[in-house]
Amino acid sequence: MKHLSSLCSISILTLISLFCLTSCGDIISDLKINADGSGSLETSFDLGDLMSMAKGFGGMGTDSTSFTDDTMPEPAIAMPDTAKDPMTLLIEKITDPAYDRDVDTLMSISSIMPDSVKAKQTNPDLAKKLFLRLTSPANSANLKVGIVANFDSPQQLKEMMQIMENLEEKPGMMPDAGPMGFQTKSFLVFEADMKTGNIKVAPVDYGAVSAEMGMSQDSTGGSDAQGMMEMMFGNSKIKTIIHVPGEVISCSNPDAILTKDNKVLLEYDFMDVINKGSIDGFTIHFQPGK
Repeated sequence: MKHLSSLCSISILTLISLFCLTSCGDIISDLKINADGSGSLETSFDLGDLMSMAKGFGGMGTDSTSFTDDTMPEPAIAMPDTAKDPMTLLIEKITDPAYDRDVDTLMSISSIMPDSVKAKQTNPDLAKKLFLRLTSPANSANLKVGIVANFDSPQQLKEMMQIMENLEEKPGMMPDAGPMGFQTKSFLVFEADMKTGNIKVAPVDYGAVSAEMGMSQDSTGGSDAQGMMEMMFGNSKIKTIIHVPGEVISCSNPDAILTKDNKVLLEYDFMDVINKGSIDGFTIHFQPGK
């Protein structure tokens, strides 16, 4: 599907709100590092059939037969329907099982920012290196949402993540974005010495996500909240894929899988991460190319 340049007026708040739901599926961080320290990071969130589930919940009402005269709730005040923005309409279209086309589209986040948000960007050229990716198979309600960052150096990647964080934190820039927002602290960042072949991946903070879900480090498996979370997210994984520009010699994380095609693979149980509130950092040593 071609780049959707016509969606320049899309509200980026819709994009942010999707990230409030991403914990229902796998989270995949795919980091590709070139020999000069440039590369790309795609953080994708597999929502699965969540979109169709949300539509189903939207049509559910209250069964009045379960109430007595004493417990009958007060009738809700009808609220007027609000117009759906182009992003919501696009997502509903491509996740309709009747839609018979595969969708894999990439659009600049800068292009879908409202003018009021663009005007507050201190580094608009850097914002143009951030992209939104939507993927959905034909005749399916499945949806994968990704954020793609094309960076020139590890430091520039950090600066790009700061732009994403500013969309959430600056007063007036992202009103009503919700408490979770992009959660950019959950995105990978790293430092590297490409000459000696050392890559240091920073710890990943999931504390805000844990708090949003009502979890804490002292949660017990017998609690009602824990049981509900296990039921909803027990099969979800957080996966990390790091492509390095040379033969992988070692990784300080003992659970890492080192492949012959110069990749480091790590997989975490989502609930374990949420209970802990973070993922530990690690160091990769590789043989630089000549």
